[in-house]
Amino acid sequence: MTPKSVRTHLDELRRGGYKVLLRKFRSLSKRILLSFALVAFGPLVLVVVLLRPIVLLRFGSMMSARIGHFIADVEAYLCVRDQEKPGSLTIDLIGCAEQTCNAQIALMWKRSIWVAPGGDFWKFMGEACFFWTHGGRHQIKLYACQKDYGRFSQTAAHLRFSDDERRRGRDLLENLGVPAGAPWICIHNRDAAYLDRKGAGRYAHHDYRNFSIESMRESIDEFARCGYYVLRMGSVVAETLDSVNPRVIDYAARPDRNDFADVFLLAECAAYFGSDSGIFAVPFVFRKPVFFVNFSSTLIDLFLDLKISHPIILKRLWHKEKQRFLSLREIFELGLADASETALFDQIGVEAVSNSAEDIRDLAIEVDERLKGQWRPSAEDEAIQNEFWEIFHRFSPRQRVEKFSARIGSAFLRKHADLLS
Repeated sequence: MTPKSVRTHLDELRRGGYKVLLRKFRSLSKRILLSFALVAFGPLVLVVVLLRPIVLLRFGSMMSARIGHFIADVEAYLCVRDQEKPGSLTIDLIGCAEQTCNAQIALMWKRSIWVAPGGDFWKFMGEACFFWTHGGRHQIKLYACQKDYGRFSQTAAHLRFSDDERRRGRDLLENLGVPAGAPWICIHNRDAAYLDRKGAGRYAHHDYRNFSIESMRESIDEFARCGYYVLRMGSVVAETLDSVNPRVIDYAARPDRNDFADVFLLAECAAYFGSDSGIFAVPFVFRKPVFFVNFSSTLIDLFLDLKISHPIILKRLWHKEKQRFLSLREIFELGLADASETALFDQIGVEAVSNSAEDIRDLAIEVDERLKGQWRPSAEDEAIQNEFWEIFHRFSPRQRVEKFSARIGSAFLRKHADLLS
């Protein structure tokens, strides 16, 4: 993840006021504290280095404030550890803050790995070892591990529900009105409500990723018609999802929503269908199919790092001066394939336009057919897919191009053929 630009910081301060200023002050305080820790932890680092011929000690701390990093980055670490062949006895000391974004995930990690008390202490130890030894041998990376998410397909999930939790899960489904054995789709739309309430001020640099739940109504009805229950996920949402269909459940707005139910429903769903917000990481870690709509994070990260293999549809980028949508080639040429800040779009004069209800419904139809093993792409669809990926490979940084099995929604590509112009 690249550092934010000065313009982005100023834009956040302008929009968020004193709350954002307070958050940035806290961040600066942590950096100052880390600087002091690098010096103070010197004697401890010496002990760690002296012990290295006998035991390799490694240190890190979970990023437990955001659900995506909390579950996916730790899973990535465990996948890497499973595939390592250390030459000596290795002990990993990993901390976790007392207050986390999800108590159920914290509980499950503590069953899977030994979590050391002390939170950021172990992060400081890792940073100090890196500083004094000029290397990362003693440091465990537990943040921004997207490049290791591709290992998920090579290993089994490390998180497990206990027998008691599975009984709780069955009771939960009964209370929600989901019959035993019935499949359900978890949907989610990203909006500003969660970070407005949970964060110390607005994270306006990611506003371009937001979209309304109303745009998903046609796809919700389609899933319900095809025999699925549809559960709208989220802990804090800006809009309610009103529906008279008993198969459509606005779980996010229920008073009995809780951390356990959040994880269980996402982990056991037939598929996830929705935003690229961090909540998608729960079904992703549990090896469930993930289908993105309104995908707006960096294309390169998605296809080359995350190794997402299920069809998605993208937000289109509207060029205000040219008064038209940008093609895939232009997205790369303008440096927007790696864009991750609203300010960059504003600077270039581009707006990220959300998918239409029709686009999202068309992907839902493809998702249903794929889940049921009925999907049969036409020769035209395959030709368009091949053309999209030929352009993608041609303009991607050559050193990062590798094999992957991602796809764009077939109906979306047919409708938005100008992406390939």
